[in-house]
Amino acid sequence: MATIKDGKYTAPSGGEHIFSYGDVSRETELKTGVYTYPMRDGARVQHQGKGATTFPLTCIFHGADCMEQASAFEDALIERDTGELQHPIYGTFKVKPTGNIVRDDKLVTSANQSTVTVTFTESIENDDENTMNEVAADTIAENHEAFEDITAEDFAESIAAIESVSEQLAIEAALEAQTQSMIDNLQPIASSDKKSFADWLASANELKDSIKKMYDKGIKTARSVENTYVKALNVARLTLRIAKLPARLSVNLSQKLQGYAGLTAVLINQFRNDPFEIKKIKNAYSSAVLGLSGAVASIASGAAISTAQAAASPGNSSVTNTRASASGDSSDSDIPAGASGAGYTAATSNSGTASREEAVETASAIIGMLEDMTAFGDSKTSQNAFVDANAASYMALNMLVYQSAQLIMNASFALPMQRTFTTDRDRQVIELCAELYGTVDCLDEFIVSNNFNIDEIELLPMGTKVTHYVQSA
Repeated sequence: MATIKDGKYTAPSGGEHIFSYGDVSRETELKTGVYTYPMRDGARVQHQGKGATTFPLTCIFHGADCMEQASAFEDALIERDTGELQHPIYGTFKVKPTGNIVRDDKLVTSANQSTVTVTFTESIENDDENTMNEVAADTIAENHEAFEDITAEDFAESIAAIESVSEQLAIEAALEAQTQSMIDNLQPIASSDKKSFADWLASANELKDSIKKMYDKGIKTARSVENTYVKALNVARLTLRIAKLPARLSVNLSQKLQGYAGLTAVLINQFRNDPFEIKKIKNAYSSAVLGLSGAVASIASGAAISTAQAAASPGNSSVTNTRASASGDSSDSDIPAGASGAGYTAATSNSGTASREEAVETASAIIGMLEDMTAFGDSKTSQNAFVDANAASYMALNMLVYQSAQLIMNASFALPMQRTFTTDRDRQVIELCAELYGTVDCLDEFIVSNNFNIDEIELLPMGTKVTHYVQSA
């Protein structure tokens, strides 16, 4: 049986912090995918090995100086680079803190005791990581352009030679329905920027017109297939364009994710099967893949570029703490002792991402969207017995999505972290905002991010959990 002892965290700067703890656990992610198919029992499971191992801990500090110990520990957690966790049960690991830091000073129920709840994630530290970190925003943009070229060519080749009028009408109907779905789901995002919105609307209208003119009805000419290929290529490029533009705007990333996730769900549900018309199914599938891959590629690259820009911007925010008069006495304030002037940062609504946690959630979400698209494709080709020949497009999409997720994760460490504490007395929201951020310019964002109701805006009662953002100095 393992020897139970106190836990210790060694910060990147070398400071050591010893703590007691509550119940302990660890969680290890398995990189697996489970795929099921209509009309077939069982599932196909892909296993790609072990993923991240996390160690959630409630770290307890005792004694008359418990609050000072907890504050010093919080400061250590927001230091960048890799620290070392000597876990009381499981051993010693190279780790980085992830998720939220929750501070709780039990002044009434447990005097002289402060707790900090945090999750440590084991971090890979080897030469391979340096290679992974070389993904840059300009690389993502270049790879997206390459993806668009390959995808447009694949689509044009798959439908240019269609001669049956009924098949031509079917693919046009599928493209028209898909285009309308893209407009409905992406217009709220696109309309947030008046300068680019007109261009986006013009592209959408041009796409509608191009779909109607894609096939020459009536008299056939010797160059009809070649002409159709060029028109289909234009349709594909316009489709990918209206998918990409909204994802590059400076809009709250959660809003963009919601819009694109809704679009992919609609496109998947919009696909209809006709068991007596396999060619029509394959053609409609080509249309669905064009829209789906364009949506997934756009949100992946757009999120990566905006996250990198947010991480590179000075202070990572439009609001930075300038408070110079705090005493650092935690007995008179909910802010951790010694935190005055420590670079507290407010979330912004237009920087792409507001916090490190949001960036990590975004990376996970875009990979999930790719996996949903892959499962959709596997089920359709298996059920309807046709081959999806767009391998080059799919490989380009995979590379783009995973490189985008890598850039988001790398850039996330330059973004502010969320910190959560419990108020130890009734507070005025405007006064608390000024104390945390040194300004009330971000008051609206502070209220929205904490979802305060009308009563709480008037008076925030003791015991309320409050989240704010902090950037290490």
